[in-house]
Amino acid sequence: MGIPGSKRVLITFGRSFLTLELARLLSAAGHRVTIVDSIPIGVTRFSHATASFHRVPAPKFEPRAYCHALAKIVADEHIDMVIPIHEETDILSMMGGVFPPECELFLSDFDTENRLHNKFEFQQLLAAKQFQTMKFAQVRGPRDVAELDFAGPFALKECYSRGSQQVHKVMPGDSLDWLDHDPLNPWLAQEWISGKQYCTYSIVRDGRIHAHATYPVDYAIGGSSCLNFRSVRHDGIFDWISEFVRDMNFTGQVGFDFIEHPHRGLFCIECNPRATSGIMMFAPEDGVDRAFFGFNDDVITPDPNVDKMIGLGMLLYGWRRDSRGDHNLRQFLRDFRHSHDVITSPGDNRPAWMLPIAYLGILRSCLKYRVGLAEGFMHDHEWDGLRISE
Repeated sequence: MGIPGSKRVLITFGRSFLTLELARLLSAAGHRVTIVDSIPIGVTRFSHATASFHRVPAPKFEPRAYCHALAKIVADEHIDMVIPIHEETDILSMMGGVFPPECELFLSDFDTENRLHNKFEFQQLLAAKQFQTMKFAQVRGPRDVAELDFAGPFALKECYSRGSQQVHKVMPGDSLDWLDHDPLNPWLAQEWISGKQYCTYSIVRDGRIHAHATYPVDYAIGGSSCLNFRSVRHDGIFDWISEFVRDMNFTGQVGFDFIEHPHRGLFCIECNPRATSGIMMFAPEDGVDRAFFGFNDDVITPDPNVDKMIGLGMLLYGWRRDSRGDHNLRQFLRDFRHSHDVITSPGDNRPAWMLPIAYLGILRSCLKYRVGLAEGFMHDHEWDGLRISE
């Protein structure tokens, strides 16, 4: 059961399966859904859930033009809420003043969004709030490299980066002469520990969780970007997130990556203050639209038996050794047969039919920006710390 009355909602990043699933959920609840993207052929454009589609400038390269284009669509179509999906969230948080006041941007203020997005600042924030953290340090240049004193292996990743991009595992004493030092985007060195990994997705309003999903990392691109989604209950993770978002008075979509060490306990690796793949575990009967508008008292969770996958991603990456973790190929084939592909939906098959054409557009972006497939999918919607003003 959804909220009383139909709303007009604009969702960004129309090429994403997350956007497609959210559009279907909101449309099924009776809301009118507008989709935008910087490429003309995104899968959500072809969904019956989409009432209108607009091509807009690329937020990474034309952030002001992007925000002003969205603001015009909001005014023209009398949009009630804008729900950003990817890192355009940070850009919109800096440009909120260009939008009509009667439209809600479902996100937090820029300072909050940035502190959660920046991987080093997020770890600093956890330490300041006395959450348990792994050992970490910022690397801005050769002097910081020389001062690293990790006793065991550690991860190196840019402070502004995302799951499908490479995380380097480094041993003490390894040469780091290959590091490029960008003053706007330094590196985070973070202790490397072993354990069970989990990802989460939460819809939060004014510091209160209205919907939540936790899923283990089973199959993931390079071990970090999930390809399948099984709902599990983990009270420790839920309690951790509840305390954190309440303390931050956070509003928006948010995901956290956790690792649970068998002896040292639960650690939060990083935060994604935006949509994550967990949205794809919800079903229309869950009424997840209520969470966005704050119309539910109990926390909405997915069916505990849900088991979904990104079929094309599993075919391209899931079978690889660095993506299937502890699973062998026989287990991969069994899981692939029994999981439901998120792209397919009864009565809404056009996104699946158009998927090959949509991916040709992604490949065009890969060639244009000279990046791989996973990076090309999101490259023009990334944000790496460059401040803008209205």
